[in-house]
Amino acid sequence: MKALVWHGRQDLCYEDVPEPTPSLGQAKVKVHFCGICGSDLHEYRSGPVFLSREPNPITGKSVPLILGHEFSGKVVEVGEGVSALKPGDRVTGDCIWSCGKCYYCTRNRPNLCPQGAYTGFQADGAMAEYMVAPDYTLYKLPDSVSDEIGALVEPLEVGFHTIRRSRLQIGDTVAIVGAGTIGICVFWAAKAAGASKIFVLEISKVRRDRVSALGASEAINPNEVNAVKAIHEFTDGMGVDISIDCVGLPNTAPLTVELARRGGTTVLVGMYPTPIPDFDLFHVLSTEKVILGSWAYAREAPLIIDLLARGQIDPSRLITAKVALRDGVEKGFKELISNREKHLKILLQP
Repeated sequence: MKALVWHGRQDLCYEDVPEPTPSLGQAKVKVHFCGICGSDLHEYRSGPVFLSREPNPITGKSVPLILGHEFSGKVVEVGEGVSALKPGDRVTGDCIWSCGKCYYCTRNRPNLCPQGAYTGFQADGAMAEYMVAPDYTLYKLPDSVSDEIGALVEPLEVGFHTIRRSRLQIGDTVAIVGAGTIGICVFWAAKAAGASKIFVLEISKVRRDRVSALGASEAINPNEVNAVKAIHEFTDGMGVDISIDCVGLPNTAPLTVELARRGGTTVLVGMYPTPIPDFDLFHVLSTEKVILGSWAYAREAPLIIDLLARGQIDPSRLITAKVALRDGVEKGFKELISNREKHLKILLQP
């Protein structure tokens, strides 16, 4: 079969690889669509970041690996012990392989499993004609959810897990830093959870216009105005109840903390490539702000699929292009890098 295989930095090849066979507790999926995630771009441009050169204890895999973890497809074969899935089932999936036995797994926090692996990073992923995954990571798609939308369940999980971590209460005010795919997924989750006002900070005019069209209370360019002052003016001098950094740069985390009111909560979900110097912890201490991390998700996919099936959220506007897998490097990865403002989610189709 054909797949996009990561061999090294800017060395992603469309090549022939052996077709996988499902092992105990696994299902084999014919991939319909696979999205290119920001983390995939990080691996392409400057990896290995999350990709491992050492075999993972659960999967036994290390680079070179097939990328891709945002997918939809159809089950074509199941391994021994799989009873909840059968050939012909349309599915989507999350990407977390977990041990199922540790402190975190037994408390429904598989994203914190010390031995955990991730499809497309420590296990071959979905940028291929076929893939295999544990049955507990796969979820059936109802007829009302298309294959294209099914491939967006995984990033939506990230957004909804972030809002769950924030403990948002109905009526809370929210500020989101960054209006890329994850920022918009967080926006939808905050809206669904009952936020009264949602402010978005984004330097790209195209992305500000997108999130304004979705219903943001205000879309602010932090390069043109004092964002902290603006947010305080919009909230009677208080700051927001919850601020969320979906960018992950050294300057965005301190900014996000400043956006929160005294006693407010900041959630960090962006990927930080380097440590943050001179972070003012006294400000956090003296204002009793709460800073939380949000890592991936904890099996929120059934919630997302239910919301999609009932038409509560419509993420179709995230999809800005569909590209054949064979053109994935040139028209997918390189296109996202060179035309960042134009795109949110490019889907690859084997």
